Amino acid sequence: MHMSRARFRWAAVLAGMAVLAQAAPAQADAPAGAYMLTVAPEHGPSSVRSLYCDPDGGTLDAASRACDQLRGVDGEVGKIPARAGACTLEYAPVRVSAHGRWRGEPRHFEQVFPNRCVAVRDTGGILFGK
Repeated sequence: MHMSRARFRWAAVLAGMAVLAQAAPAQADAPAGAYMLTVAPEHGPSSVRSLYCDPDGGTLDAASRACDQLRGVDGEVGKIPARAGACTLEYAPVRVSAHGRWRGEPRHFEQVFPNRCVAVRDTGGILFGK
């Protein structure tokens, strides 16, 4: 069962990347950043959102704030400072990933966190929020 879920998640990410590649305008008009953001809990449905920067948009509700964070770290999700705050000690593993491009360079981030609160907090509080 886990193998089929993993394949489904990767298929969704790859399909999203294909949409990003097809939807991207000519290089001169290409956004500075384009990402597919995935939140995949160990148990439960995954969610996938798109994010574009310059101009800011996509299906992520807080696109402008997320792009502001990415601008400060040259599009490297792993370099976004953690947001302050406490999380419960609940163990409900969640894998988050951000795959895309920043100013023409590939960017990939993927990490498993003990729960969604920690995932959101430790990645700056915006990219993988609800």
